[in-house]
Formats: sequence, structure tokens, C-alpha cells
Amino acid sequence: MNKPFTLLKQSWDLPEDASLEDLLQEARKRLKNDPDNPEILFAIAEIERHLGDQKAANKQYHDAIIASEERTWQRGDQLVQRLSKKRDHSRARFILLTLAPLIAIALLMGLGWKALNKEEPLPADADPNKFAFTQWLAKQQMVQIMTTLQQQNPELTFDFSRPASTRSQSPMEFMQSLMQPDAIQKLKREQQRAANKKGPKGDGGPAFQCTQEAPVQCSPADIPSAPGERREEVVLLMEAYRSILENEHDCEKLEKSIQSIGRQLDWRKSESRIKADLEDFAVECFYRQKNVAKTIEHARKLQCTGDDGYINSVYWYMTAITYHAGDKEKARTAYQCFKEATAYIEKSDQFGPAYIASRHREAGALAWLYFDDLATATGELEKARSFLKKVRNKTASVLEVAGEIDLDLLETYVTANIDQETFAELVEEINSSGRLTDGYKQIKDALVAIYYLQNHKNKQALVALNNLSSRFKLMPEFICGWDWSGFRRGLMDSIQNDDIRKQAIAIVDAANCYEEIPMNQRIKQSNAVARWLKEH
Repeated sequence: MNKPFTLLKQSWDLPEDASLEDLLQEARKRLKNDPDNPEILFAIAEIERHLGDQKAANKQYHDAIIASEERTWQRGDQLVQRLSKKRDHSRARFILLTLAPLIAIALLMGLGWKALNKEEPLPADADPNKFAFTQWLAKQQMVQIMTTLQQQNPELTFDFSRPASTRSQSPMEFMQSLMQPDAIQKLKREQQRAANKKGPKGDGGPAFQCTQEAPVQCSPADIPSAPGERREEVVLLMEAYRSILENEHDCEKLEKSIQSIGRQLDWRKSESRIKADLEDFAVECFYRQKNVAKTIEHARKLQCTGDDGYINSVYWYMTAITYHAGDKEKARTAYQCFKEATAYIEKSDQFGPAYIASRHREAGALAWLYFDDLATATGELEKARSFLKKVRNKTASVLEVAGEIDLDLLETYVTANIDQETFAELVEEINSSGRLTDGYKQIKDALVAIYYLQNHKNKQALVALNNLSSRFKLMPEFICGWDWSGFRRGLMDSIQNDDIRKQAIAIVDAANCYEEIPMNQRIKQSNAVARWLKEH
């Protein structure tokens, strides 16, 4: 699994292995120099939430929102000042150019006098009548959105009070301050919305259609289609709302909220990524519940947003949920669609090499986890690895994905018990690349130990086990995200000797972060295997 906050550490010049506490300390230090920076406030909130201090995190979220609002007003004041200076400068220049030709003063005096005293027309977006009308429209829309949020989340208070030196701000005033585009744009949006409602109605299809299944039909409500640029205030609102729901795991509540808020916001085409993110969150939620129907329903809604960045996610969940439901035929069809989706995004110029390689990596993982197809899994991983080796610009994301692919390939090599020369070459590249995080290094040590264990290389296996035990002692907690289920299942066929297979399973269970056992028990299991190796 990707290490959290990697990009934030890189932007702040912190070491890759810096802890969340170090990151929080750096953020607070930066906040002292820039106390009203909403990005730093939001980063502190995210770190505190990951550290388990939800109360402090919520306060920081509110502070970030208030800081964002204050900066919005500051930018507005600065804009007014710049316009005033520009107007004064323009008037002075106009007067200078008008009076410069002194010879023509007598002839042009009448025209000049008329021009200088002509009433200046108001700009179109400053018409008081139009501004009042759009303010009324904004208020109606915000009333609906605020009501929906409070109905779905009665426990939320939305307390945006200011210090005693200034007047407090009501939730409605806060929402109105967020949703404040200029008057002309708002009028055009309302006119376009009315025109859309008069247009043809009916179902449509997403951008990507898999050839292995019937065409997907989308409800108009599931396709972001309203015109206009993406609203950054909507991004902030949905991110804050998603952070609140993330700790509740209430899938039904999330589903109702997406439907209700979507009707009020009237998702724009430019906001498809925001809608897709919420639907992806819903798919994951129902998948954790093993709710087959709802997982598939929201996977289709996710596909209907038209965001190609999520198309592989659609078929990943479709493959996994239908497999767990026992319908292997549908699971295989969904897997073929996953591979078609990968080929589809490879033809697009909007995805980088790291993203495309990750999809090949996932294709290999699905083939191995659900279909026991080790050959396909290895082929997909080698394809991704070869693809990244050809990339000239080795960015941080490319190097990170390359490290993960190497580790996946190492797992398939251990399962297939590949020749020792090929295995040693891959291990050497992994050890010398410096791409693996501490969490991934303990997985690497576990795999290496099992490879040498099954090949009766007890001395080399002991070295790997000692490394594994050392990492257990140094790591306060696991970085979860590695699925051992396929590998553990494969041990039943890859290792024929019952005693050796039993020791290999003990290593897997010790390294599996999803096994809820204390760290001292993991160390104990690893040491027990080491003693067995010494005795044999």
C-alpha cells in the first residue's frame, strides 16, 4: 500500500520515513509563520484524524473553512482596490490625452466637455436588480443543500462562530459566502439549466463500454452534465463531508446523501471527478459489507460519471464482489472488462506511466487472487515492469509503483519456485533500488525466507527471518494493504512437504497485518520458525 502523506513530506523536504508525529510538528511550525493558511490547517486536520484525535481534527477542519472564507474576502477587497487604482489611472490618462493637443482645444471643447460629463454606465454584472435576483437564487439553492446535509446528519452542528470581537456567522451566511460566483455566470447557468430541462430525456451510456457485457444504461441523474466550470467551494464542501462520513461506515446514509445533495447541486460535467469520488466511496463501503446488489449498483453509477480515472475501479470491485458471491462466470467477465479498460486508458494521453503500470499490476493481482492463474499474473507484472523500465523521467510515483510491482513479482516467483538465479537477480534489484518503504520491506523479508525455506537453504532463510524479527521490533504498527490470501492458498500446491509448508504458513500469518495478533506474538512466531530451521 502507498505510504500516506508521501507528497506532503516531499513538498516540505522531510525524509520519506518521517512519522506522522514529525509531519504534525512540521505542519504546526509552518502554521506559526502563516497562521491563516487553510492548506496547512487542512493538513493538520488530516494528520490528527489519522492519529485518532477526531475532536482536534474536526476543529482544524472548521478553522480551515473559516480561513478559506477570510482569504476569499481578502481577495475580494484586494480586487476592489486594484480596480479602483486602475480606474483612477485610466481617468488620469484619459484627461491627459484629451488635454494634450492644446491647438484643438477650441474646436473640441464642446465634444470634450460632453465626453467628460457623460454618465458612466454600470457594468453588466453590477446591475442592482440582477444582483438581487441572483442572490435570491443562491439563497434558495443553499437552503436546499444545507437542509439536506442536516437531515442526513442531524448530529452535525456547523458551528462557524467568530471571535467575540467580530459578529458571528450563521451556517446560511457561510454557505452563501462559499457559493458566490459573479452575477452574469449565475444567470447563464440558470438559463442553461432551464434549457436542459426542456431537452430530450432518457437513458444514456458511459464513455467506456466493455465488449464482454451488454451496453450499460445510465440514468440522467447519474451523468454529470450541467454546464459551467468546476466549483472549488463544492470540492471543499464534499471533502469535509466525506471526512465526516469516513469514520461512520454507514453505507445507507452515504447513499441517501449522494442522491439528495446531487439533486440540489445539479452536478456539472466539469465536476464529474467529485461525483465519481463519492460513488467510489459508496462502492467500497457496500463492498466491505459484502452487499452484492448495492456494490454493483454503485459501481455502475461510478461508471456513469464518465470519469476514466475510475473505470478500472469499477471492474475491480465487480470482479471481487461477484467472485465472493460465488458467480465465477460473472467474475471472469468483469475481469476481462478490467483488462479492456486497461487497454482503453493506455490509448488516452491523460494518464501517466505510473498509473497505467498500476493497472497492469492490479490485473495480475486479480488473476492470481480469484482465478489461480499464476501465468497471467506473472505476465501482467512483467509487462508493467518492462513498461516502467522504458520511462526516461523516473518520477517519485514511477519509482514507488516500480517498487510495488517488484514485490508482487517476487511473490509470484516464490509461488512458482522459479530458478534461484532469476530469483536472486530480482531480490538484488529490490534491495539496491531503495524504493521500498519499511512496511513493504518486512513483506519482502517474509517472501525471501519462504523461498529459501522451501529450497532447503536454511542459512539464507535464517538471515531473512532475523531481518523480519528486527523489523517487527522497530515498527510500532503495520502499514496494511498487502493481501496474503492468494499466496497462502498457493502454498498448498507449491510446497509438498507438510512440515515445511506449516513453517511457511506460520511466517505468512506473522507477516499478515490483517491478522489481529500483538507484535510480540508475531516476533514469537518468527523466532519459532528460526529455531525449527536450526534444528533441521
